[in-house]
Amino acid sequence: MTSFGHVLKDIRAARGMSQATLALALDSTQRHLSFLETGRSLPTASFLARICRTLDLNVAQRVNIYDASGLTNPYAQRDMGSEEIHAALDMIEQRVLKNWPFPALVLDPDWNVLRSNSAFDQIFGGLMPKGNAPPNLLEVMMSEMFQGLVQNWDEAAGVMFYRLQRAAAHSPRIAQVLQTAQSQGRFAGMEQHLGELGEIPIFLPIRIALPEGPVMELSSLLGKLASCQDALIEGLEIELMVPLDEASEQTMRGMAN
Repeated sequence: MTSFGHVLKDIRAARGMSQATLALALDSTQRHLSFLETGRSLPTASFLARICRTLDLNVAQRVNIYDASGLTNPYAQRDMGSEEIHAALDMIEQRVLKNWPFPALVLDPDWNVLRSNSAFDQIFGGLMPKGNAPPNLLEVMMSEMFQGLVQNWDEAAGVMFYRLQRAAAHSPRIAQVLQTAQSQGRFAGMEQHLGELGEIPIFLPIRIALPEGPVMELSSLLGKLASCQDALIEGLEIELMVPLDEASEQTMRGMAN
């Protein structure tokens, strides 16, 4: 089996599709698909584009399957230090974060903070470690200092845990931090607490009381730019913090200003 055959078979298996099902979706034949997976045939550029479109592959998957095919890869292989990536991050900071009235961040898959707006810096900057390396939001959130500020930790822990569990699938660093936090009992009370809630509300806030400050109830809006065609930028997450009640909104606006 060729490298392309391995990649195609892995993607098909991950979708739970048989060769016959995928062949039908591609308007092809099971025989042709079998030949591609065993290496008896190689894909044409047009058929590979059809695979990407039909399976709705993300940019990282498209980069991988094009590399495996031996065809010219139309997706540039950029690194985080490139001028293009820095320009893209600057654009997100100026066009998105700067115009959000509440704290906002750009996180890489390991939850390193690559960009933040002035509202975040004003409200939460004092909690972030200083240094030349980007601060890691997850390490801050798992610290005893931060958890001491969260008034409803057992309630909020459930929200954090399932989000971290999804992120850990793409980040060995997050997986390690999550495993350590579990071994330390950080999430020990969340299941019991959720069971005691009865009917779970639409939003479970994180209730934070900053030192000598008022209490804020927060959630987050997570997003990506829909037109992104770069695997690195596509892997980033834009986190826009949202106050969940009037008092929290007024507090955050006041502190940001």
